[in-house]
Amino acid sequence: MTDDTLPDFDDEAQAPAHLKGMITAEIDVIRDIMQVVQMFLGETMVTGVILLQELENKEKEEK
Repeated sequence: MTDDTLPDFDDEAQAPAHLKGMITAEIDVIRDIMQVVQMFLGETMVTGVILLQELENKEKEEK
């Protein structure tokens, strides 16, 4: 990779404060959504997989 890969890139560039706030808010929203998904689906998915495994084992024992 050469130095002229990003010739227009400015090392000293600063994002506007409002843009930083918008990005931080988006990250917070994504984090909150992931916590809600994990809360409702995390344990439910584990329980469902265990149930399916038990049903599969029961079917194998019956055969």
